[in-house]
Amino acid sequence: MVFFIKRAFQIHFLIFILKCSHVFGQSIESLSQPDIINHAHQSYKAHRQNWDIAQNPVNNFMYFANSKGLLEYDGTQWTTFELPAKQIVRSVFCDQKGLVWTGALGEFGYWQKNDLGLLVYHSLKEKIQDRYFNQEEIWHILETPNGILFQSFAYIYLYKNGKIEKLKNPGNVLYVFEANNRYILEVLDKGLYELKNEKFEFIPESEFLKNESVHSIIAGPNSSILIGTNRGIYKYDGTSFSLFNLKTQQYLRQNQLNAGIRLGNGNYIFGTILNGLILTDTTGNIITLINQKNGLQNNTVLSLKNDRVGNVWIGLDNGISMLAMSSPFKYFEEGDGELGTVFDAAVFQNRLYLATNHGVFYNQLTKPNQKFQLIPNTQSQTWDLEVIDNQLFCGHNNGTFRIDGLGITAISTVTGGLVIKKLKQFPEHLIQGTYTRPCIYKKDPKGNWTFSHTIDNFSAPIKQIEEGQNGEIFVNTLNNGVFRILLSKDLKKAEKIIPVKLNYVPKNLSKINQKIVLTTESDVLEYNNQNQQFEVRKDLVGLGNIHKIFEIKDEQWYLRSDGTFGKINSQKKWLELPLKKDSWVTGYENLLFLDSTFFLCKENGFVTLNEKSIDKLLGQNGTKPIIKSMVVGTFSTYNLSDQLPFDLKYNQNSLKFTFSSPDYSTSIKFSYWLENYMAGWSEFSENFEKEFNNLPPGEYILHLKTNTNSETTRFKFAINDPWYWNIWSKMLFIILIISAFSYLYKLHNKRLEQQNQKLIKEKEEELNAQIEHNRQEIIRLRNEQLEKDVVRKSEELANSTMQLIKKNELLKKLKFESQQIDNQSKVGNYNLIVKLIDSNISSGQDWKVFEQNFNRVHEAFFKKLLEIYPDLSSGDLKLSAYLRMNLSSKEIAQLLNITSRSVELKRYRLRKKMNLSTEENLVEWFMSSF
Repeated sequence: MVFFIKRAFQIHFLIFILKCSHVFGQSIESLSQPDIINHAHQSYKAHRQNWDIAQNPVNNFMYFANSKGLLEYDGTQWTTFELPAKQIVRSVFCDQKGLVWTGALGEFGYWQKNDLGLLVYHSLKEKIQDRYFNQEEIWHILETPNGILFQSFAYIYLYKNGKIEKLKNPGNVLYVFEANNRYILEVLDKGLYELKNEKFEFIPESEFLKNESVHSIIAGPNSSILIGTNRGIYKYDGTSFSLFNLKTQQYLRQNQLNAGIRLGNGNYIFGTILNGLILTDTTGNIITLINQKNGLQNNTVLSLKNDRVGNVWIGLDNGISMLAMSSPFKYFEEGDGELGTVFDAAVFQNRLYLATNHGVFYNQLTKPNQKFQLIPNTQSQTWDLEVIDNQLFCGHNNGTFRIDGLGITAISTVTGGLVIKKLKQFPEHLIQGTYTRPCIYKKDPKGNWTFSHTIDNFSAPIKQIEEGQNGEIFVNTLNNGVFRILLSKDLKKAEKIIPVKLNYVPKNLSKINQKIVLTTESDVLEYNNQNQQFEVRKDLVGLGNIHKIFEIKDEQWYLRSDGTFGKINSQKKWLELPLKKDSWVTGYENLLFLDSTFFLCKENGFVTLNEKSIDKLLGQNGTKPIIKSMVVGTFSTYNLSDQLPFDLKYNQNSLKFTFSSPDYSTSIKFSYWLENYMAGWSEFSENFEKEFNNLPPGEYILHLKTNTNSETTRFKFAINDPWYWNIWSKMLFIILIISAFSYLYKLHNKRLEQQNQKLIKEKEEELNAQIEHNRQEIIRLRNEQLEKDVVRKSEELANSTMQLIKKNELLKKLKFESQQIDNQSKVGNYNLIVKLIDSNISSGQDWKVFEQNFNRVHEAFFKKLLEIYPDLSSGDLKLSAYLRMNLSSKEIAQLLNITSRSVELKRYRLRKKMNLSTEENLVEWFMSSF
């Protein structure tokens, strides 16, 4: 008996432990849900309603049966393919070969890629010899071991070996489903049937379902099958039916079940007509509700589909959504906006507290399905939540509070508690940055932190505050920059306030690896305690502009200005977490580490990431990217192989490529490298198109990779030379080039020769000119010498003439004086003396001498004069010569031994012979004319 009591106690104790472990085992992740990615009909550019979903196993593209046609989604682009008669596509299915099968009103067939890679529709309706087929809509397509099954409400067709067979239904059917390799359908007014070897067998005890509408049949736990109807879910274990879960039954009956699928972990998702979908565990307990209030764009679920990696696609009455079940990122978002923007968070006393612009909210971690509740009297902007010495501080717009459970206690009225830190140099004090000035806190006798005083000689709104190694306080203000403050020993005033001089605008201040780090618009700076200066961190140069740095468990994480987030491994390689850019509060980016979970504050909620999932994300295990298409002018091809090169013509050298990657749950970025054209890889970008213009002839390889997969996709292509550029034309061109060079060489030599001849001629002309110049110079010098000789001879002639005149004067005077001597005193030789004097006065011999000298000076004077006036006598010539010498009449009279009057008479006669007027001066005329 004691044994059984002891055993019962152990069992109850074990149950209690399990319950407690369940209660306290809840994490922050349990408050969040998978990311919901919505695609509105405006984005995929088709109709609102999406009736069925399939995934192609060959390329992992998603296909949707849309009211406009067949929708294709490759992860980056949406493409719509319409049926020939533009019917509504009701069903879609992809087989293992990559064929896409669709069904519509009076139509079914398959889509297959042509040689260019474009989907082309092949109809099979011509194979059906049934006049009522045109009135039937194909609502479901399944692949069975015997062929492809097409199901309408009235008929079921089997396509195998190129032929279509119409199966004999036991009645009108609703839908055919596959579960655990069994093909089950509901026959209206009868119950469930199973299709075996093209025959229908009734499932015993299923007749109770004849009045219910079966909307889903999926695999259940322990090889059972779950039958989802408009009244709930039943579990069929192979022999009997039972309710799956009462609460889920009630919820689905109230909101009208329309679709259901089983997840890879054994959980279930059920879609409803009225209120979105629910996620349940393996036993049917509701884990979370997903509808328009928390992110779904429409509450009417028409179809559900698991993709290859576990994401859940939802075809809605208005749009398409996807639950990123494969992503380790979990999100909490409130559609009604009651929570507001989250600035900070803290876990305290098994509760998660959120500091938002609407106040402080909390949620019990032991009850994750509950709604976040507002702590009374915390309405308004809340900035900061910090747990220090087992006390929860709240920095509020109205001051600073201590939160105890669900109540608050005001401990400071200084407005705007932005940040609070414990001082290492003074461990019994806290320092806080506020809207106005720093505040100091200390403990009271009970151990509670209380407000002490403010530091009044420094005033500025402080958004970040850190303590340096030497006890100095670094503050980053909202508008005034960064300061280094040295506090007094009593912490009551700032003894020194030193502004930090920066070349760029500061962004964020933090303490990394016990060192003060500051990010700016250009670089990351680290404070050097020895020289008391901020210095550039060289290990981060080239990483991109770092906006903020976080230190989590001795690891540094970097948020770049472009929104990318990651870290650097030991090989100095950048590893990026594929986080959505809108996961941060702009200007107040905050990353926390709570209960082994990365916690990111978001504008309308928060994001969580389990620490264990990080290595997988950083390992880049995404899907290999696809070079989907190449466009050359008006020509497009979608069948690009990485094995066979693609040849293009010479004028097809401007290309446009489109990329895709069916990693639907992450933010995909592409990087490309065109080998033989680009020097290296491009930066990662969300742009999925790239154009290359005017590529020269040659062989190229386009390489493509993504930020989620290091595996590279390649596409080879070649741009051929023009048709005229072959071996013979190349030889001809070589010959022409050689000939041209030869001709140019000869032409060059000829031009050189011509230039040489020209230079020689120019030199000869210059030499001749120089010779002529020298000759002229010699003539000039000779003429100058002659002129000098003429002047000299003229002077000599003038002198001789004057001497002759003087001689005649002297002789005449002697003769006159001799004649005055008294006859009585005359000597016998007197007559001889007179005769001698007469013989020396201007004798003819004197004239000859004068004429010779005159002709030397004035060459050809007499000759020219006689040519003009041939009638002149010798006396006239003498008078002309004396006049040319500018002699006066008196001087001429003495030379001619005549009176002056006789000279005037001779001048008069000479003027008449020469026909000169009396007004003309005879001397001037001779001087100017000869």
